[in-house]
Amino acid sequence: MSTKKPNFFIVGQTRSGATSFQYELDQHPDIYFLKPEWPKGKGHFGWVSDYKDDDEYLEQFADVNNERRIGERCNAYLYCPYTAERIKRFSPNAKIIMILRNPIDTMYSLHSSLLYRSTVEHIVDFEEALSAEPMRKKENLESPNKHDPRLLYREVVKYYTQVKRYFDTFGRENVKVIIFDDYMKNKSTILKETLEFLEMSADANIEYLNTNPSRKYRNRQIHQIMMENKFGIRGVLRKIPFTDKMYRKINNPPSKREKLNSMLKKKLQDELEPEIIKLSSLLNRDLTFWCKN
Repeated sequence: MSTKKPNFFIVGQTRSGATSFQYELDQHPDIYFLKPEWPKGKGHFGWVSDYKDDDEYLEQFADVNNERRIGERCNAYLYCPYTAERIKRFSPNAKIIMILRNPIDTMYSLHSSLLYRSTVEHIVDFEEALSAEPMRKKENLESPNKHDPRLLYREVVKYYTQVKRYFDTFGRENVKVIIFDDYMKNKSTILKETLEFLEMSADANIEYLNTNPSRKYRNRQIHQIMMENKFGIRGVLRKIPFTDKMYRKINNPPSKREKLNSMLKKKLQDELEPEIIKLSSLLNRDLTFWCKN
């Protein structure tokens, strides 16, 4: 079983292309990725685990054959403050990969995802949702887990603290930080660099993907029933060929969101600039263009 233990992790960031990146890397013949069946997706080392213990988690890797790199992706792992140490204890020599997107774009996209995909968010207006953060944070202190931690949008994008935690835990040489802008401009270069980081052959034939587009629902109540799997309906429908794709097409289609209000964007740029400057120093990379575009 020890030979089938994961030895690298994509830890996020959420809404930053990590899903597509996983599927691209997974095309490499020497890489195996855990693909948990819905409703799993919280991982094993984050806020909560999908598995009762390490043994049950390791059972998920029973199909590993001779792949040299065994991976898991969970976007909650970067944000969760406990994950780095948990992974380190479990897999001390693990390689860590993360993708960082402009924090303002990340928050706006995350709000849309929580609103229209998982229905965790109920405040439609993004600015109002940001204004609700202090109260949500206070209520979580008083009643832990009352609000999904992802609803604290500003906490999600505190990249400096998150990245430093992994640097301190695993060492810089074992952490690959990818800037989303670089990834979108030149996927082939980023994938080549990542495969070299994983000490893998970089000449695999890989198809570039976009697996996680923005979506909206046409009927929130129906979508909640589906996402919460009430009456086991989603599990039943998934067993019927093409039903899940048909549902998405009808009630949860891809939808491009309106651009963020320019005044709110400027306000957030000014607010987040000190954090971005600290991150720039940590990475030896000027990311202040995130505050200007």
